Amino acid sequence: MTNSYIIRSRRKNEALRRGIHEMLGFNGVLMTDSGGYQVLEYGDLQVNYKEVASFQARVGSDLAVTLDRPTGYPQTRRVALESVHYSLHNAIATLKEYGDSKTVWIGPVQGGLYQDLVTKSAESLWKAGFEILALGSPVQVMENYMYSDLARMVLAARRRVPYSVPLHLFGAGHPLTMALAVALGCDTFDSASYILFARNGRYMSRDGVLSLDMMKYIPCNCPVCVRTSVRELREVEPNERIKQLATHNLYLLREEVESCKEAMAEGRLWDLVEEKSMTHPKLHDAFIELSRHRDLLAEGTPLLKDRGLMLRSKQDLERPELALAAKRLSTVMRKSSKDAFLLPFWDPVPARKSGLRVPAANVRSDIYKVHPVLGVYPSELDFVYPFTQIVSAKGVALTMAIRKATADLRKLGYKSVRVSPSWTSRGTPQDVRSIRTRRGAFPSPRSSSARLRSLRHP
Repeated sequence: MTNSYIIRSRRKNEALRRGIHEMLGFNGVLMTDSGGYQVLEYGDLQVNYKEVASFQARVGSDLAVTLDRPTGYPQTRRVALESVHYSLHNAIATLKEYGDSKTVWIGPVQGGLYQDLVTKSAESLWKAGFEILALGSPVQVMENYMYSDLARMVLAARRRVPYSVPLHLFGAGHPLTMALAVALGCDTFDSASYILFARNGRYMSRDGVLSLDMMKYIPCNCPVCVRTSVRELREVEPNERIKQLATHNLYLLREEVESCKEAMAEGRLWDLVEEKSMTHPKLHDAFIELSRHRDLLAEGTPLLKDRGLMLRSKQDLERPELALAAKRLSTVMRKSSKDAFLLPFWDPVPARKSGLRVPAANVRSDIYKVHPVLGVYPSELDFVYPFTQIVSAKGVALTMAIRKATADLRKLGYKSVRVSPSWTSRGTPQDVRSIRTRRGAFPSPRSSSARLRSLRHP
C-alpha cells in the first residue's frame, strides 16, 4: 500500500508516465490511499475527489480509497457528522463517475467514537455498492491506549454489513493489537509504524514496543537481529540504525500476521487474543469488550474445529463456539422415552465407557449428562464438538446445580428423572471423578503406538 497524494505531490509525471506498478517495481496488488490522513494532520490540502480519483485510476491502482476526511480524536459529534457526510458524498460520487475503471474502489468509514455514525457510514457505503470498506480514525485512539474504544468502533462498522465484505483497518501497525483486530473482523491493515517507531529508537517485540536505549538484550532471531547486539545498534550511524530497526519491525509485524493466520487455521484465534491481552491492562479491557459480542463473532466461527476449547477465564465462557453449540442443542433436546437418567456432572469419557452405573441396554431410558457451560445434553452428543473437547481451569466452568438440571428435564415432559447414585457418593460436582483407571494426568486412552511399544517391550 502507498499514498496517492504523496506520489501525486512529488512524482506525479513519473507515475502517470510509467504507472504505479512499474514505478514502485512491484507486480502484485497495489492499494493507494487518498491522502485523507494528510488532511487530518495538516488541514485542508485543497484537493477534490475528482482529482484524487482520476489520478489513482490513471496510474493503475488496483485498490483505491476515495477522498475522505478522517473524524479524528477527540471531536464533537457535529464535527464527526460532517466528516461522515463529506466522506460519504465523495465516495458515492467517485463510484458513479469512475466505477467502470479497472480500479476497485474502497469506501472509507468515518464517525470516530460515535458508534451510531460509524454504523450508518458503513451501511450506507455497502448499500451504495462498495465491495470493500476501510475503517478510518483509529490511529489517535490506539496512541491513547483506547483499545476498548477501538473494539467498539470495529464492531460498529461490522454490525450492519455482511460478514463477507472485507474490512480494512487504517493505521493498525502495533504488534499487540493485530490479533484483536483480526478477531473483530478486520481483513487487511496498513501502517507506517515500522519506520516511525524506528526513527524514535523503538524496537517492536511480541510483548510490545521497547526503547532501544533501555534494552540489554535482543529477543529476536530475525535476519537483522541475529547479526547484531544492542550495543552495536546504539553505536551504528543513525541512518543505518533506523534502517535496521525498521527492517526488524517489519519482520516482527509479518510474524504477527502469520501468527494470526496460523491461529485461524488451527481454530485458536480466540486463545491468541487472550494471550496478547495479558500484556497490557487496556488490552485486557478490550478482550472483555470482545467477549460481550459473541453474537457478532459467531457468524465467522466454524461449527467444527480440530482443536479443543480451553476455558481459562470467565470471558472464555462467552466463546462463540459455545454460543453456537447452545443454539444447536436447543433443537435436539427431545425425549424418546418416558424416563430420563441424569449423570449430574461432566466427564470427557462417554457415559457407557466411564464405569459409572447407567441403565442397562435393555432398559428404555434417555441418558443425559451435564456440561459445565452448556448444561444438560443427551449423552449421544459425547463425541460431538464441543461437548467433550474442552479443557477447563479449576473454578472457571462450574457445573450446573442438580436441581436446575432436573428441572430442565422435567420441562421436556419426562415422567421420571433418575439421578446417578454416583452423585451422592462422590461429593460436589467439582470433586467428582470417573472410577475408570487413569494413566497419568490425562484421561485419554493410550495411543496405538504406545500399545505397540508395550507389546514389543513388556
